[in-house]
Amino acid sequence: MAKDNFEYEQVQKAFGERIRKLREAKGMSLLDLGVITGLEKTAISRIENGRTNVTLRTVTKLARGLNTDLLELFKE
Repeated sequence: MAKDNFEYEQVQKAFGERIRKLREAKGMSLLDLGVITGLEKTAISRIENGRTNVTLRTVTKLARGLNTDLLELFKE
C-alpha cells in the first residue's frame, strides 16, 4: 500500500507542476487564474505544489481558466 501512496503522490505532484508550467507560460499569476476559475489562489497553490487532491470539476475549471484542452493538463 505504501508503494501505491508514493506513486499517487508522484502523479499528484506532476499534475501540479504541469498546471504551474501552463499558468506561467501564459503569464498568469495565481490571482489571475483564481479570478477566472473562481478558485482561491491558495487552493491553486496547493494544487501546484502537489499538496491537495483535485476533483474533476476543479480540473475542468483549471483547463477552462488556462484556455486549454482538458487532456493538455495531463501531458508531460
